[in-house]
Amino acid sequence: MKIHRLLSSALGAGLIASGAHLLAQTHAAPALPCAVDVLQKAAPAGTTITAAKLVEPTGTQPRHCQVDGHVATPGNEVDFQLGLPEQWNGKYYFVGVGGLGGRLGNLGAGLSRGYASATTDTGHDADDATWISNQAKVLDYGHRGTHVTAVAGKALTASFYGRPSEHAYFNGCSNGGRQAMMEVQRYPTDFDGIIAGDPATGTPMQAGRALVFQKLLASSDSYLPIAKVEMLSKATVAACDEADGLKDGLVSAPQRCNFKPETLKCAGADAPDCLTARQLDVVKQIYGGAKLANGETYSYGFPVGHEGGATGWQTWIIGAVPPAAAADGTLNFTQRVPSGFQLSSENFKLLQNDPSFNWRTFKLDRDLPRMRALSEMLSPLDVDLYPYKNRGGKLLIYHGLADPAISPYGSVDYYTRMAKAVGGQKEAESFAKLYLVPGMHHCRGGVGPNEFDMLTELENWVEHKTAPTAVLASHKTDDKVDRTRPLCPYPQEAVYVGSGSIDEAKNFRCQSR
Repeated sequence: MKIHRLLSSALGAGLIASGAHLLAQTHAAPALPCAVDVLQKAAPAGTTITAAKLVEPTGTQPRHCQVDGHVATPGNEVDFQLGLPEQWNGKYYFVGVGGLGGRLGNLGAGLSRGYASATTDTGHDADDATWISNQAKVLDYGHRGTHVTAVAGKALTASFYGRPSEHAYFNGCSNGGRQAMMEVQRYPTDFDGIIAGDPATGTPMQAGRALVFQKLLASSDSYLPIAKVEMLSKATVAACDEADGLKDGLVSAPQRCNFKPETLKCAGADAPDCLTARQLDVVKQIYGGAKLANGETYSYGFPVGHEGGATGWQTWIIGAVPPAAAADGTLNFTQRVPSGFQLSSENFKLLQNDPSFNWRTFKLDRDLPRMRALSEMLSPLDVDLYPYKNRGGKLLIYHGLADPAISPYGSVDYYTRMAKAVGGQKEAESFAKLYLVPGMHHCRGGVGPNEFDMLTELENWVEHKTAPTAVLASHKTDDKVDRTRPLCPYPQEAVYVGSGSIDEAKNFRCQSR
C-alpha cells in the first residue's frame, strides 16, 4: 500500500491523502470542452460558472479543467472549485477546509489519483469580518454550503464526462472533519464514503477553549511558557509511556495513566522545573475540560502526553511568542497568535451572534442557552446515523491521541454513543470505524505514526466490501521512515507481540483490552 503524507494548514486545514497514486483504471475522455459557456449550459439550476481553464500537469497533478463558480442559496452565494482530470478514474472527491472556512481547499491530492475533485469556501470570505452577522452565511458555513456545492459538483462532473460518478467520497480534518460529520448526519445521500479527521465539535470545543484562555491569560503568573510545557511533556511521557504495557516513547493509553500534575507544583518560589499554583490551575483546566453545574461533562479535556513540540500546545494554546500584559494585568496575544485562541475568539462572536462579545466574560451555564440555536447549526452532535448506515455509506473517523486542538475523548464519546444508538458495537462497525493515533497532534505532527492512507482503506470498503482492520501508519524523521505501527479500530489497541523491533508494525497485533 502506498502511504500518503497527511497535510494540514496551521489552522487545521482539511487532511487529505497525497502523493502519487497508480490508477487501476481510467475512463473515457471528457465529453465537453473546458469552456465557461458550455459548462454553464450544463450546470444545474442555481449554479453559475465564473471561470474555466485548462491547467497543465505539474508533479503528480495531471492535466485538468479547473472550473470556478458559485451556487445560489437563500440570501447568499457559495463559491466552489472543481478539478476535472483528462484521465478520470470515474469517481468524485470532495476536500474539506480548515479553520472557520472562507478559503478553498487544495485539489491536488484528489487530482493526483484521477478523481474529479471539488472544494468550497463554505459561503464566505475569511477576510470579511462581517460574515458572522449574516445568518445565511452562517448557515452555509454550518452545513448547507458544503451540501449544495457537493451536489452541484457531482452534476457538473456527470455532464463533463457524459456519465455519473461511480462513487463519491469526502475527506477532511479539523473543521473539514466537522464538515464530514455534518454530511453524515444531515445529508446521508451525498457521499458513499466519508473520512472525518480530528473532527471539530463546534460549541463544546469552543466553550472548553474559552475556559482555558480565561485562566491562562488572567495574569503573568498564570501563563505557561514554552519551557514549562516542555518540562510538563517530559513528565507526562515518563509517567504514562508504559500505561499501554510497552516502553516505546509513545503514550498510547492516556486513559489508563493516573498522572497527577500536582507532583510538579513548586514547593517554594517559581522555578524552571515546577509549576506555580496558578500555572497548575491552568494545566488542570486543560486536562479537566468543562463541566456543567450538574457535573455533566460538556467539553472533554485533553489527554496527557506529548504536550510539547512545535505542533503541540505551542501552536494551539500557549503561542510561540508570549502574550503582552495589559494595563489591568491581564494578558493578550499580539504576535503569532495560537490557532486555538484565534478560532475561539472568532467562534464566540459567531455563537453569541454578537461581534463585540468578549470571551473573557463567558460563563458556561449562563451563556449556553443563548447559544443553542447556532450550536445546533454548527455542531455535529447527532448520534442517529441510521440513515447513513441504511443507505450503505461508510465512515472512517481518526483522531490524534495527542491532539492539542480538539480532544480525542470527544470522538471516543461520540462513537460510543453512536454505537448504542444504532444497535451496538457490531452494528456500528458494519459501517463506521474510529482510529486513535498515538502521539499525533492536530491532523499531523507529533512523535507518533502520523502518516497513513485512509482513502485507500475507504475505497476498498466501499468498492470491494473489504472492511478495514489494522491500518499501516508511519513516522518520519528528516523524510526517512523510522517507525511503523498499526492503527487499530476502536476499541482495539496495538499490542506488542513480545519479540522483534518495536519500530516495526509487523510485531504488533490489534486486540481489545
